[in-house]
Amino acid sequence: MNITKEFTPDRQAIVTVEVDETQMQGALKRAAQHVSRIRPVPGFRPGKAPYETVERAFGKELLVEEAVEDLSRTMYGQVLNDTEINPIGMGQLEIVQKEPPIFKYTIPITPEVKLGDYHSIHMQPDPVEVTDAEVNEIIGRFQNTHATLAPVTRTAQTGDVVTLNLNGQIEGLETITEQDLRVTLGDDAIARLPFESEILGMSIGETKEFDYTYADDYEDETVRGKTGYFTLAVTDLKEKQLPELTDEFAQAVSQFQTLEQFQGNIREILHRQKERDQDTKFANDVLQAAVEQSEIVYAPVMLEQEIEHRLEHLQDDIKRLGLTWENYIRFSGKTENELKTELRPQAEKALKQMLVLGELIRAENIVVSPQELKDDIERRVSEAVAAGAKENVARKAYNHKDARENIAFNLRVNKIMRRLVAIAKGEPTSGLILTPEMVRGENAIPSGLITDPDQVRRELDKGLNS
Repeated sequence: MNITKEFTPDRQAIVTVEVDETQMQGALKRAAQHVSRIRPVPGFRPGKAPYETVERAFGKELLVEEAVEDLSRTMYGQVLNDTEINPIGMGQLEIVQKEPPIFKYTIPITPEVKLGDYHSIHMQPDPVEVTDAEVNEIIGRFQNTHATLAPVTRTAQTGDVVTLNLNGQIEGLETITEQDLRVTLGDDAIARLPFESEILGMSIGETKEFDYTYADDYEDETVRGKTGYFTLAVTDLKEKQLPELTDEFAQAVSQFQTLEQFQGNIREILHRQKERDQDTKFANDVLQAAVEQSEIVYAPVMLEQEIEHRLEHLQDDIKRLGLTWENYIRFSGKTENELKTELRPQAEKALKQMLVLGELIRAENIVVSPQELKDDIERRVSEAVAAGAKENVARKAYNHKDARENIAFNLRVNKIMRRLVAIAKGEPTSGLILTPEMVRGENAIPSGLITDPDQVRRELDKGLNS
């Protein structure tokens, strides 16, 4: 047997195995035994017929096929024992030649990540600001919820609530009849009645007849490009009257006594939401900066697996919406391969980020202590119980080996992300954190402290827990 191997720039091992005659003869004999055991030859016990007899009975081609399949598995096992290969997934087999067999295995191997100087990354998050317009938008939602409807004698305009009777005939479809159809112009009307503009300007008691041709990309594919003839009659017209912004209004819709307090609370909530969003965005930006510094090489199969993983998530989301995957494909007007093409850029970005995170965890020697793991599992169990799960079931699930490994990995990722963000901001990443107990205590406060409002605990030296 002769084995040659080469490693490609895209992290694949190409291993060629040439099987010698002795190995082939042994494989042919095993194939004959296997065939005659399944399909006994008359006059012989199952699996005991001589090779020549089996060959005459079933033909050499069948035995060669069996032998080659057996050898391909055996040789692949020997190839995987090669410590230089470090496979990360199943290899692909190409049978170059059957007699004597020559196999070529293409095996994905561990990716290679060379980090850049991530300590040189210096960034600051954008300041968070809540505008009056944003606060007023939220206030406006409360006003709309508590709005009253008042009859009007003018013509219909955007924002009005219109009651109408609708009759229509679209070519090739059944007649449409809607009585006392109630729509809010500028709201749900455009979704239910794409010809909203025909209603604007009408008065109570007015009737209008018109033709309407649906767009070629209209959401309901049964009417795309078709023309319908419609009759509209407005039977009622009301306008929304919003409550005045007073202290009484604030008391009616919230726990606050004054409008100023209500507006201030909304501003605080929006500010916290924006801060959380900004923290997430900033962390992603810092990570992406580290990715762009790095040299990353991985086997093509890793990207394909990431794309498949994202496609599976999309399929699960579609099912939760009550749609079948087939209907979604039809409605979207795209093939599954086209969807995969759309998923490729984000899948590639996510894969590179995860590979860099893994290398950063190794470079910074990020570890998770047994106590940290235990505490996080207890937190998850408590949340599951609060959501209605049984404690013993939740505890068993989170203490499963795979679950513990996933939780530990997530904790390491959280730690390295905190450290990466601290590096980018120019904040210390190790030392002793200033705690409230130190401030209240009688002893002198140690020097070289980190002040971090998000963490009140002892930091270990860099390279241990962050």
